[in-house]
Amino acid sequence: MTAMFEFSGGALSVTPSSYDTQISFEIYNIGDEEGTAEVGCEVDNTYITQWTGTLAPNFGDRPVVSLGAMYEGNHTALVYVNPGSGQNDHLTQDFTV
Repeated sequence: MTAMFEFSGGALSVTPSSYDTQISFEIYNIGDEEGTAEVGCEVDNTYITQWTGTLAPNFGDRPVVSLGAMYEGNHTALVYVNPGSGQNDHLTQDFTV
């Protein structure tokens, strides 16, 4: 099996701010080879940025990713990982700035 990634199953953590909203998540390599995870980050169905990390088999990381300034109001954040395992490969979280 090659490297495959999934989120821990916990919630996507969002720290809202009108200056610099940040998100964090726990991601693990559940495959049997080292590999690179690419996590896309969106807010309100708009792609914002990507986090990339290389993880050994059975290891994880908890990165913090800056989404930049957000206008006041209600928003929805989405993260998704490739290559995903087919389960727990995306997370969403509603938040208010």
